[in-house]
Amino acid sequence: MSAEWVAAFAGLGTFLVIVATAIAAFVQLRHLRTSNQIVVLTEIRHTMQSADFQEALRYIYRDLPGQFGDPAARRALLGRDGPEFQLVRKVANFFDEAAALVKHDFVDRDLACDLWFTAVTRTWESMAPLTASLRSVLGFALWEDFEYLYVLCKRFRARFPEGTYPPKMERATLPAPWREATDES
Repeated sequence: MSAEWVAAFAGLGTFLVIVATAIAAFVQLRHLRTSNQIVVLTEIRHTMQSADFQEALRYIYRDLPGQFGDPAARRALLGRDGPEFQLVRKVANFFDEAAALVKHDFVDRDLACDLWFTAVTRTWESMAPLTASLRSVLGFALWEDFEYLYVLCKRFRARFPEGTYPPKMERATLPAPWREATDES
Protein backbone atom coordinates (compact mmCIF):
# COMPACT_ATOMS: atom_id res chain seq x y z
CA MET A 1 0.00 0.00 0.00
CA SER A 2 1.40 3.37 -0.98
CA ALA A 3 2.08 6.26 1.38
CA GLU A 4 -0.74 8.24 -0.23
CA TRP A 5 -3.29 5.56 0.70
CA VAL A 6 -1.99 5.36 4.27
CA ALA A 7 -2.25 9.15 4.56
CA ALA A 8 -5.79 9.08 3.11
CA PHE A 9 -6.92 6.42 5.59
CA ALA A 10 -5.28 8.31 8.44
CA GLY A 11 -7.08 11.50 7.38
CA LEU A 12 -10.40 9.64 7.16
CA GLY A 13 -9.79 8.12 10.58
CA THR A 14 -9.05 11.56 12.04
CA PHE A 15 -12.21 12.94 10.45
CA LEU A 16 -14.33 10.13 11.95
CA VAL A 17 -12.84 10.71 15.41
CA ILE A 18 -13.64 14.44 15.16
CA VAL A 19 -17.24 13.70 14.06
CA ALA A 20 -17.71 11.20 16.91
CA THR A 21 -16.31 13.73 19.40
CA ALA A 22 -18.65 16.44 18.13
CA ILE A 23 -21.66 14.13 18.44
CA ALA A 24 -20.65 13.18 21.97
CA ALA A 25 -20.30 16.87 22.87
CA PHE A 26 -23.80 17.63 21.56
CA VAL A 27 -25.23 14.73 23.57
CA GLN A 28 -23.47 15.96 26.70
CA LEU A 29 -24.77 19.50 26.17
CA ARG A 30 -28.29 18.18 25.81
CA HIS A 31 -27.96 16.20 29.04
CA LEU A 32 -26.54 19.26 30.79
CA ARG A 33 -29.45 21.42 29.60
CA THR A 34 -31.94 18.81 30.83
CA SER A 35 -30.16 18.60 34.17
CA ASN A 36 -30.20 22.39 34.56
CA GLN A 37 -33.89 22.47 33.65
CA ILE A 38 -34.66 19.88 36.34
CA VAL A 39 -32.88 22.00 38.95
CA VAL A 40 -34.83 25.11 37.89
CA LEU A 41 -38.16 23.25 37.87
CA THR A 42 -37.47 21.82 41.33
CA GLU A 43 -36.76 25.27 42.75
CA ILE A 44 -39.91 26.66 41.16
CA ARG A 45 -41.99 23.79 42.54
CA HIS A 46 -40.61 24.35 46.05
CA THR A 47 -41.49 28.02 45.90
CA MET A 48 -44.99 27.43 44.53
CA GLN A 49 -45.72 24.85 47.24
CA SER A 50 -44.43 26.98 50.11
CA ALA A 51 -46.95 28.15 52.70
CA ASP A 52 -46.29 31.86 52.17
CA PHE A 53 -46.67 31.57 48.39
CA GLN A 54 -49.92 29.63 48.80
CA GLU A 55 -51.17 32.30 51.22
CA ALA A 56 -50.35 35.00 48.67
CA LEU A 57 -52.19 33.06 45.93
CA ARG A 58 -55.25 32.67 48.16
CA TYR A 59 -55.27 36.43 48.70
CA ILE A 60 -54.99 37.12 44.98
CA TYR A 61 -57.74 34.67 44.07
CA ARG A 62 -60.21 35.39 46.88
CA ASP A 63 -59.68 38.90 48.22
CA LEU A 64 -57.92 41.01 45.61
CA PRO A 65 -60.71 41.12 43.00
CA GLY A 66 -63.17 42.29 45.68
CA GLN A 67 -60.93 45.26 46.48
CA PHE A 68 -61.10 46.62 42.95
CA GLY A 69 -64.51 48.18 43.68
CA ASP A 70 -63.22 50.16 46.68
CA PRO A 71 -61.43 53.43 45.77
CA ALA A 72 -59.48 53.49 49.06
CA ALA A 73 -58.25 49.92 48.53
CA ARG A 74 -57.32 50.74 44.93
CA ARG A 75 -55.29 53.77 46.08
CA ALA A 76 -53.52 51.63 48.69
CA LEU A 77 -52.64 49.03 46.05
CA LEU A 78 -51.39 51.72 43.68
CA GLY A 79 -49.21 53.05 46.51
CA ARG A 80 -47.33 49.70 46.40
CA ASP A 81 -46.32 49.68 50.05
CA GLY A 82 -49.09 47.95 52.01
CA PRO A 83 -49.10 44.32 53.11
CA GLU A 84 -51.70 43.41 50.50
CA PHE A 85 -49.52 44.71 47.71
CA GLN A 86 -46.54 42.79 49.09
CA LEU A 87 -48.50 39.56 48.59
CA VAL A 88 -49.27 40.57 45.00
CA ARG A 89 -45.67 41.60 44.37
CA LYS A 90 -44.34 38.28 45.70
CA VAL A 91 -46.44 36.24 43.27
CA ALA A 92 -46.19 38.56 40.26
CA ASN A 93 -42.41 38.91 40.56
CA PHE A 94 -42.08 35.14 40.94
CA PHE A 95 -44.07 34.46 37.77
CA ASP A 96 -42.21 37.26 35.99
CA GLU A 97 -38.86 35.64 36.84
CA ALA A 98 -40.07 32.13 35.97
CA ALA A 99 -41.36 33.49 32.66
CA ALA A 100 -37.97 35.04 31.90
CA LEU A 101 -36.44 31.57 32.27
CA VAL A 102 -39.00 30.28 29.79
CA LYS A 103 -38.45 33.19 27.40
CA HIS A 104 -34.70 32.58 27.36
CA ASP A 105 -35.09 28.81 26.88
CA PHE A 106 -33.86 27.71 30.31
CA VAL A 107 -37.24 25.99 30.72
CA ASP A 108 -39.14 24.37 27.85
CA ARG A 109 -42.20 26.45 26.87
CA ASP A 110 -44.63 23.58 26.47
CA LEU A 111 -43.49 22.01 29.73
CA ALA A 112 -43.94 25.30 31.60
CA CYS A 113 -47.41 25.78 30.14
CA ASP A 114 -48.39 22.19 30.88
CA LEU A 115 -47.23 22.46 34.50
CA TRP A 116 -48.29 26.00 35.37
CA PHE A 117 -51.26 26.77 33.09
CA THR A 118 -53.87 27.07 35.83
CA ALA A 119 -51.74 29.04 38.27
CA VAL A 120 -50.42 31.42 35.61
CA THR A 121 -53.75 32.13 33.92
CA ARG A 122 -55.80 32.39 37.10
CA THR A 123 -53.25 34.68 38.75
CA TRP A 124 -52.79 36.92 35.70
CA GLU A 125 -56.54 37.28 35.20
CA SER A 126 -57.13 38.02 38.89
CA MET A 127 -54.45 40.72 38.82
CA ALA A 128 -55.18 42.20 35.36
CA PRO A 129 -57.04 45.34 36.54
CA LEU A 130 -54.28 46.13 39.06
CA THR A 131 -51.55 45.44 36.49
CA ALA A 132 -53.19 47.74 33.94
CA SER A 133 -53.51 50.51 36.54
CA LEU A 134 -49.94 50.10 37.78
CA ARG A 135 -48.65 50.24 34.21
CA SER A 136 -50.48 53.51 33.63
CA VAL A 137 -48.96 54.97 36.82
CA LEU A 138 -45.44 53.65 36.35
CA GLY A 139 -45.21 54.22 32.62
CA PHE A 140 -43.66 50.91 31.64
CA ALA A 141 -44.70 47.33 31.02
CA LEU A 142 -44.61 46.00 34.57
CA TRP A 143 -44.50 42.18 34.74
CA GLU A 144 -44.18 41.85 30.97
CA ASP A 145 -42.50 38.45 31.18
CA PHE A 146 -45.40 37.24 33.32
CA GLU A 147 -47.71 38.54 30.59
CA TYR A 148 -45.64 36.67 28.01
CA LEU A 149 -46.05 33.41 29.95
CA TYR A 150 -49.79 34.06 30.27
CA VAL A 151 -50.10 34.46 26.49
CA LEU A 152 -48.02 31.31 25.93
CA CYS A 153 -50.28 29.40 28.32
CA LYS A 154 -53.43 30.60 26.54
CA ARG A 155 -51.97 29.54 23.17
CA PHE A 156 -50.94 26.20 24.66
CA ARG A 157 -54.48 25.52 25.90
CA ALA A 158 -55.87 26.50 22.48
CA ARG A 159 -53.55 23.89 20.90
CA PHE A 160 -54.54 21.27 23.49
CA PRO A 161 -58.13 22.05 24.53
CA GLU A 162 -58.70 18.51 25.79
CA GLY A 163 -55.39 18.33 27.64
CA THR A 164 -52.10 16.70 26.71
CA TYR A 165 -52.86 13.07 27.51
CA PRO A 166 -51.31 10.95 24.73
CA PRO A 167 -54.09 10.35 22.17
CA LYS A 168 -53.45 6.64 21.55
CA MET A 169 -52.95 5.76 25.21
CA GLU A 170 -55.81 4.00 26.99
CA ARG A 171 -57.41 5.88 29.88
CA ALA A 172 -57.87 4.61 33.42
CA THR A 173 -61.33 3.45 34.39
CA LEU A 174 -62.87 5.77 36.95
CA PRO A 175 -65.87 5.06 39.15
CA ALA A 176 -69.12 6.93 38.52
CA PRO A 177 -68.99 10.55 39.70
CA TRP A 178 -70.74 11.49 42.93
CA ARG A 179 -74.32 12.57 42.57
CA GLU A 180 -73.35 16.02 43.93
CA ALA A 181 -70.96 16.47 41.03
CA THR A 182 -73.67 15.99 38.43
CA ASP A 183 -76.60 17.71 40.16
CA GLU A 184 -77.56 20.96 38.54
CA SER A 185 -79.32 22.22 41.65
